[in-house]
Amino acid sequence: MRERQKKKKGRTWAEAAKTVLEKYPNTPMSHKEILQVIQRERLKEISGTSPLACLNAMLHTNSRGEEGIFYKVPGRMGVYTLKVG
Repeated sequence: MRERQKKKKGRTWAEAAKTVLEKYPNTPMSHKEILQVIQRERLKEISGTSPLACLNAMLHTNSRGEEGIFYKVPGRMGVYTLKVG
């Protein structure tokens, strides 16, 4: 139990968002929806004044280029899914 607790505190935004999108496959979600699930399921210890801005910046950064693990849905503002393949 202790090991699990420690992992939650050290989880990055990318790890938390990936966990959410893996739990809801084939369901594109907005950054706000992803944050709600992260908070509801306590997937990441959240501190600071603008967690939504941090999450959104990370999603944007990690959806660009070949190495990105997220995919920004075209024509939908701030909506992401996991990149396949």
